[in-house]
Amino acid sequence: MLDGVHVPALVDRVLARLVERLPTYGSMPAEALTSDVRPMTERVLRGFVEALPEGGMPAAELVAQARESAIARGEEGIPMEAILDAYLLGLQECVTHLRPELEKAAMPEVIDFFGAVLTFQHVVHQAIAAGFLEHRASTAGETQAARGALLAALTDGGDATDAALRAGIRLPERYVVAALAIDPHPDELHEGVDHVMAGRRKVLRVRQELERQGHDVLTALSPTGGIALLATAGDERLHARITKAAGAKVTVAMEEATPAEVPRAVRLAREVLEVATKTRQEPGIYRLTDVLLEYQLTRPTEATARLRATLDPVDEDLLHTLDAYLDAGLRRNATAKALGVHANTVDNRLRRIGRLTGLDPTRPTDLPMLRAAVAVRRMD
Repeated sequence: MLDGVHVPALVDRVLARLVERLPTYGSMPAEALTSDVRPMTERVLRGFVEALPEGGMPAAELVAQARESAIARGEEGIPMEAILDAYLLGLQECVTHLRPELEKAAMPEVIDFFGAVLTFQHVVHQAIAAGFLEHRASTAGETQAARGALLAALTDGGDATDAALRAGIRLPERYVVAALAIDPHPDELHEGVDHVMAGRRKVLRVRQELERQGHDVLTALSPTGGIALLATAGDERLHARITKAAGAKVTVAMEEATPAEVPRAVRLAREVLEVATKTRQEPGIYRLTDVLLEYQLTRPTEATARLRATLDPVDEDLLHTLDAYLDAGLRRNATAKALGVHANTVDNRLRRIGRLTGLDPTRPTDLPMLRAAVAVRRMD
């Protein structure tokens, strides 16, 4: 039905249709069409002619060439759908060329012919998709490695200029360094669920939400949290969006810095995050000014050990009551509800704490010392 004699004319028609129908090919340089696309089109059409007697199964060499061609086109920025469309247009041109013969052919011949067309298309399209995805995976891996190297250079305090060039990123004048603490998603705790997969999916969602802040966001995240370098702090809804993406409670500490100051900012953000989480602040976004007192009180000094020792005479039950009392804003009824006890029980326990420590939790003048002692112990 079709022989190699017809191929050159078919190639001309296929190229004309590619340029006419597919904008990607229409905007290609003439040199690329002549030196790359045309030779591959001819090889594919001749391969199709040779495959017809074999039920449409293309030769292994042609399949390999189609794969390599897809990788090359991918490196040029041509999308996979355009490459697949180009091959389909070629086969359609073959069918159009053969229409007079197909109209005269017996039905079994027509069925065999279109079966061969589908077989050829299926095998070649698989090769194209595999080659294109291989290229994309390789490119993505190189990009991720380059961005990881840039993040490492920034956090280690080295010269990040070369790393930024390799990553294709222009360093901003200032970064917003964010340290994150992420609670487990319910799926990570659910029996019968792949906990590792659930954690990875959570990290992916959080990373995607952070990357909405800008293309040049750098992240190093795990299911429990990590570090992100943002070009902007975002708006007041950022925490809500991150929390929704994680499907779990998220606490964030932020600190601004120039690229050279990133190591200091990372250290400070992590310290602020530790203070916020260990002193049981509500999930949210915190800066040093938000936990200034707690931060100062929990820095190791000569007074730290003595503050901690203030509560040594108090047993765990009384410490739990004191924690609940402070967390409840010094409200005895709210404390009793949180503990599941009567309000009078709370009063009795607070009096016992006063007798053991010499500091009365209900006396305003003693509260600063008790708060400081509790803050220090929470950081242990």
